[in-house]
Amino acid sequence: MAVQGCRVDGQDITVIYGHLSLASISAKPGDKLVQGSRLGFLGKGFSSETDGERKHLHLGIHQGKNIVLAGYVKTASELGDWLDIQEYLKQ
Repeated sequence: MAVQGCRVDGQDITVIYGHLSLASISAKPGDKLVQGSRLGFLGKGFSSETDGERKHLHLGIHQGKNIVLAGYVKTASELGDWLDIQEYLKQ
């Protein structure tokens, strides 16, 4: 897993990239990432890197500087501090 702190529209945002191969992550704490930067590679499918599932990425974008590792929530009300990436892709 990799965690990135950044600012979007003037607010602090924490981005979580789950199921990456830890050995492939080249960025170090404090490094600046720019659009197009390679962060790492997806973990091997059906291994501990992907929790025994197919190769996939968990992408979480949370408001604030807190690192929240919740992969899933039980109710829609728990999504209040999470951003919907689709809103940013429409721009």
